[in-house]
Order: sequence, then structure tokens, then C-alpha cells
Amino acid sequence: MKRVGFIINSRVPGVASLRTGMPPLALVSGWDDAASPMGLMRFRWIADALRAANSGWRYELYRPWRSYDAVVFLKSMGPACLALARRLKGEGTRVLFEANVDYYTRFEGEARLDAMAPGASQRRDAVEITELADAVIGSSRRLTEVCRSFNSAATWVPDNVNLRLRPAAAEAQPIRDGRLQVWWSGTAAKLFEFLAAEEAFLALADRIHLQLVTDDIETAAKRWPVEVRERFGRFLGRVPHALHRYRDIPHLFGLYATGGVIVSPRFLDVPYNLSHTEWKITLGMACGLPAIASPVPSYVDAAERSEPDAVSLCETFADWISAFDGFLSDSSRLREGGRAAFEAVRQHYETGVVAERHAAWIGETCARSN
Repeated sequence: MKRVGFIINSRVPGVASLRTGMPPLALVSGWDDAASPMGLMRFRWIADALRAANSGWRYELYRPWRSYDAVVFLKSMGPACLALARRLKGEGTRVLFEANVDYYTRFEGEARLDAMAPGASQRRDAVEITELADAVIGSSRRLTEVCRSFNSAATWVPDNVNLRLRPAAAEAQPIRDGRLQVWWSGTAAKLFEFLAAEEAFLALADRIHLQLVTDDIETAAKRWPVEVRERFGRFLGRVPHALHRYRDIPHLFGLYATGGVIVSPRFLDVPYNLSHTEWKITLGMACGLPAIASPVPSYVDAAERSEPDAVSLCETFADWISAFDGFLSDSSRLREGGRAAFEAVRQHYETGVVAERHAAWIGETCARSN
């Protein structure tokens, strides 16, 4: 049995961490980040899939007292992580860094959200642990290429979707009262991304109904520049919408299963978005929602892996209008697009498929000579 330890969001269990809020039990059981969907998806789901498949791999939270074949630093960096990584390497344990955000590319423009423009210390920490690692996993193809500039042993392992969490049955009504149901989910701080296709959504306002699964918009909007906050307020006042409080993935799947399309408009002038993963659209695609989105590189990957109408990529106003028109005017196209969307997830992004790829890369890393 090969054993792999995971450190998530820089939560390094140890005596020193007791002063920073770590529960004492974490010294024995490992320090989880239960509030992190990223940790759930890129650790817990994969660990469960490998265990169920009797794969010969055991993934678990890192325990300081246990020996491992490899330790994965999942979005984990900084002084404590670097110190542990160096010690582990000195003991012969393979160290992997798993990156899911482009902390590497300097951005000189004006960010609409501070979190989308990594600071100098974040870049320094990311570069250090990437260079130190025996191998790197990038969560998008483009991010993997960025990582490869600092460590040639880098591979792409996409975000995965746990299809077992889909509802057993649901009656889909993608068009209700003459309006196409348009789904979007994410932290409210990123809702301003709708402004990347603002004119198209305003033009479609009498034919669509936005379904936003998110958190507190009012609080999140305070993080935006004043002009962005005012512009989005006017946008939301003109486009019919409903708000749903995000609870968890099963609840989200239950909402998506009621039918419609999944959308992800994004500004493409920041490295953060260019290296983003497919997850925002593949979660909806898993529930039979065709995706309509900006041409983020990972969305391009998803489109290339899919049959027609599963993913519609839109750069211009005309692209957005055409994509929506196609589904509004032809219910069979909407149905076939949803079928193709689900099939793409089942073949390429399902947890078991991705778990095999993840374990294969760690196996290759462990087998390489120093």
C-alpha cells in the first residue's frame, strides 16, 4: 500500500500550530479544511475513489508521526510548508506541490478584485515551493504550463466532479414562463464578471431568468471599486434574477437538475482568470446543463473534449446572443446539448477517472531516481 499525506491550504499540523487555532486532535488525525470546496474536491473525493477502487493507494491528511511515500502540498505554501517540505525531502519522502491559482504571473493592471492580483509575498512563496518540489500538479492546462517555467516535472490533473452526488431523479424545466433558466454559482465577490458580457445579458433580459447560487452580495460588493459596484447594481436591477444561498455540492446539484444552462462570463485581462479551471461549468454540465462561457483556456479544453452544443464559447456580443438564441429556439438542441455536457463530464472529469490520473503521476514521481 502506497501512502500519500495531504496538507491543505497551508494547514501544517504541529505543536506550533496549536497557537494559531489548530485543534489538538489534528496532531493525531491531520488538519482538514472542512470549509474548502477545493480541499473536498481535490483531496477527499479523490481519496475516497482510490480507496473504493482498491487501487493500492491510500490518500489521507498528513499526520506528523507517520511515514509517507509522498506528501502533497495542496495550495499550501509559506515558511511552515517550505520548512516541512525541505525536511521531508531530506528524509527521502517525495514532495509534490499542487497549484490551483496563478500566483506566478505578475499583473501590472488594475484588478477589479484584490484577490485576483496575487501579491509579491504570494508569488515568492509559490515560486519557492514549486522549485523545491519533486513534481507539480496544475489544476488547469495553462497553469501547468506556467508552473513548468519553474519546475519541468509538472502535469495537468483537472478538477473532478463526483457524479455520485447528483440527485437520483429530477423533473427538468429549462424554460419556464418563456424564459430560459440561466445558472451561475460562486462567491458573490466574483459576480462582477457578468459585466464582461453585460450588453448581451441586458439584450436578453426579457428571455432569460438568472439563477444565482452564492453568498452575501451586499457584503461582497464592498470589495469592488465604486464604479464596478454601481454598474453591477444597475445590471442586476434590469435582469430578472433569483438568489439561492450556497449550502453544499449536493444542494447545488439539486438546483442545477431543475434545468437550463450554466454560464460563466469572465474578463480575460487577468492571469487569475486565464489559468482558472473548468469546475464552474463542469459542475453544471454534470447535471445536464449546456455551458455558455467566455473562452477561458480551460473552457476551451472542455469544449474540445465535448460534442457540439455542450460548451458554447463566446467572445463577442453576437456570440452570446447566438448561443442563447440557439437554445431558446430549439428545445431539442437544448436537450442534446445537455446530454453531450453530461457525457463529457462522465468521460473526462468524473472523480474516478481523474483519481487514476492523479495517482499515476504520484507513482511516476515516486519511481523516479533523484
